[in-house]
Amino acid sequence: MPDSHSQIVLIEYAGEQISVSVEFMDRERLSISVHPDGTVTALAPSNRSLDEVLSHLNLRRSWIVRQRRHFKKYQPLPVEKRYLSGETHLYLGRQYRLRVHQSDDTSVRLVGRFFEVRVPSPKLPQPIAAAMREWYQSHAELTFQNRLRRCSQISTPLRLSLDVELRVKPMVRRWGSCSKAGRITLNTDLVKSPLHCIDYVIMHELCHLRVHDHSSAFFRILGRCMPDWKSRKDRLESMVVR
Repeated sequence: MPDSHSQIVLIEYAGEQISVSVEFMDRERLSISVHPDGTVTALAPSNRSLDEVLSHLNLRRSWIVRQRRHFKKYQPLPVEKRYLSGETHLYLGRQYRLRVHQSDDTSVRLVGRFFEVRVPSPKLPQPIAAAMREWYQSHAELTFQNRLRRCSQISTPLRLSLDVELRVKPMVRRWGSCSKAGRITLNTDLVKSPLHCIDYVIMHELCHLRVHDHSSAFFRILGRCMPDWKSRKDRLESMVVR
């Protein structure tokens, strides 16, 4: 298998120059992603030339600009968390306030509308952040397994086995992914969004078990499994959850 490598290219549309990070790898199709922070990435088959990729990017320029403008409506991007009492944090689409207490032991509990965090050093953000990350990770794993089971059961057009391998981990630019081997990976931060948004991402990845690209065939299957997927996607993209 050829090693992957990356290059940066520039495309121009209506006087605007856009930088695109292109990664060449062992895959069949070229895919383009526009991310909430406005960055653009492309995954290209290793046997494609840079000129071929650039030609395809130029054909999709208007779509790339529309996507960037769509995300720009939801700027500014979230500020970095400080992990102080009174700060708000999301879980399943709802906001909860942080209450930090001094304790010999470390724990995080959801009590009413508050995250009750107990740490030995309540004035240091690092141990609070670590405790919150561990809490989100464990709750994401449980929640996603339950929602995956539910989505698998209702996705009758896919005729899937209910035994789908699931991984949960932090991801920088994606809510989820599906490998050619059939493993679904979900972003831990997705647990901060509402359940109907979580179900959309899971169903999206389940459909990739049948069609691995974003062709019209893929979206036909997604529409059959989840007719309102577009509104769920818009809701997810409108949320600032990081």
